Amino acid sequence: MRLAVLLPVKDLRHAKTRLAPLLGEQERQTLAGLLLRGTLAAISGLPPGVERVLVSSDESVLTLGRAQGFRILSEKCQISESDSVDVASARLQAEGIEGVLRVPLDLPLLGTRHLEALLTRARAGYRAVIVPSRDGTGTNAIFRFPPTLFPSRFGPDSLPQHQALAAAATEMWQLCDSPAFALDIDDPADVATVLREAPESA
Repeated sequence: MRLAVLLPVKDLRHAKTRLAPLLGEQERQTLAGLLLRGTLAAISGLPPGVERVLVSSDESVLTLGRAQGFRILSEKCQISESDSVDVASARLQAEGIEGVLRVPLDLPLLGTRHLEALLTRARAGYRAVIVPSRDGTGTNAIFRFPPTLFPSRFGPDSLPQHQALAAAATEMWQLCDSPAFALDIDDPADVATVLREAPESA
């Protein structure tokens, strides 16, 4: 099975705006950069045979991805995360990629072993694997085989939408809870959780 891990990244200058009550603009950009480097490192640790793909309109992000050996899909602008993921997934599928795992930028606990565990589930025959966010409403990772099995609905309450789409597309889908994937950094409460549960993280 030809697999790819897809990382969509928005312009870091506009990242993490919900943290504005806690962090200034430069601090938010620094945080987003740290999260990006950690996620790139986790994906880079995967064994050969899994394609690593970065899609963004931010040239600084693309430059960092190139330096780490990622395949680059450059956007002129990002319409939405769902659009970025679906356009890239369709392109990869047309090139022969059979399954795509989309992961987000902002998972401070994510390591290579967590990605490997999720890809193992994908290789076990599931056509879709959906990983919920910590609050149980969002989608923090999603695997689809084929990559265009159903469209993306990232944003508020994306989890029930993705579950319904997966169920309509195939019986071979699974909801997968994972603490490493569940914790993202979106608001000040998430920062407090990271400081409490992972004080050693960058």
